[in-house]
This record gives sequence, C-alpha cells and structure tokens, in this order.
Amino acid sequence: MAPIVGSEDYAKDLSKDPSLSGGFFDSLKHEFILPDETLIYRIVERTYEKADYEKIAIVYELAFESPAFIEEHINELRESSLSDDEIIRQVMSFQMENEERSIIVARFAYDSFNFIDHFQQQASGVQIRGAYVSPEKSGVGLAGQIYRQFALLYGHLVCDNTQTEFGAALWAGTVRDVVGRVDIYDCSAQQYVEELGDLATGIKGYIPWSLATAATINPNSLKMSLWKRYPFEIKSCHHIVLIVSR
Repeated sequence: MAPIVGSEDYAKDLSKDPSLSGGFFDSLKHEFILPDETLIYRIVERTYEKADYEKIAIVYELAFESPAFIEEHINELRESSLSDDEIIRQVMSFQMENEERSIIVARFAYDSFNFIDHFQQQASGVQIRGAYVSPEKSGVGLAGQIYRQFALLYGHLVCDNTQTEFGAALWAGTVRDVVGRVDIYDCSAQQYVEELGDLATGIKGYIPWSLATAATINPNSLKMSLWKRYPFEIKSCHHIVLIVSR
C-alpha cells in the first residue's frame, strides 16, 4: 500500500484496452477543461465484474465540428467569468461533438480505498493502481489535472503501492502543486504521519519512499534520473501511502 520506486516487477500496461474476462458497465462520465486551454476532456469510468482492478477510466480528448468556433466561444465564456462546468455545459449544448475524431489520451486503473481520516472517522476514496498517458500528452501537466478531477469526484485520491520513477515524482511535485495538500498515511497504524513537503519528504523529515522491495537491490544500478535529488529508504515502505483530498 505504499510507494516503492523502481520495482522490477512493475508491469501495468494501460496503453491499450486491457483484456479482461467478465462484463463491465460505464459507471461515470465526466467532462473537464484544463486551465488556460480550450480543449475539453471526458473521463469514462468502467466498473468491471472480474478484473485485477475495480475500475478503469479512459480519458478522451474531445473533437468538435468547427473547432475554431468552439475555441473562440470558450475564450469568450472565460471572459464572462463563468465556471469551467458552466463553460462545458454551454459548449456541449451546441451538439457539435465529433465522436469519430475524439482520441484516447490516457487510462487509469483504480480500486476503492478505506482509511481513518484526520478526525478519526471512516473515510473512503480511490487508490491509483496503474496509469498511462499518451506520449503526445506526457509532460504537459495532463496527468496532474486528471488526478485533480479524481480528487474532486471521489473526495480522496491515494497513490499506488508500487510506482514508476515518473509516478513517484508526479506525487512529489505535480500533485502537490496542482491538486492540493498531500499527506503521508501509515496503513498499518491507520493514521496520518505528516504532510508531504518539499524534496519528497514530510515537513518534519519523514521519508515515505523506498527503493524496490529488498535491501539487495543496488541503488547505483538503477537509472533514477528524476529521483536522484530525492531521498529514499532501502527498507520497505509498503505500509505507507500518500493521500490528497479535495
């Protein structure tokens, strides 16, 4: 349940639709727009009956007839100080969406997650179990904005127990900047540890990440280009997760 960076058994290919047995149904559809952009995205969440993950969200970049008109109208609505939700409602009311030209830009797998909140009350959210962003959209902040939507939709978003180096760096930086305060949580003790601060450590110095699952892994053998300026533990941090709340 906690961040282990660089584990060799990490294999969660969401670049294509997963091959799963059993049925599924669309359990949620949600559109959002990025700050200072005129692109509209749609999250389509599927709940599966038999799968490694409870839910998989497919993220589409929507296409429209007369895109120049749509872009101009979005800019005009922004000048009217309308909320993003209202802008999207008005644009979608034109019924100019071209579904055949919409493209998939990301997929995320996640499960339900229960924990004890700051007020010692039972709380729930979703835990990211796998993530994919298309190469064309990688590095432009889309993943952080999608995580923000998950936090708004579910109240609490929890990191995976095994992360790529990119995923760990995303939580250490982008999620804090775009989504909000990130807290370190101990699943064994069922309590918050402290807030995640700069340089991927808690504000009091707690280190929430470990490097792989065993001390036999040689840190010098891993190409940790994104992570080289951040500290990590050799001992397992499997009982630690990061939680961001709306």
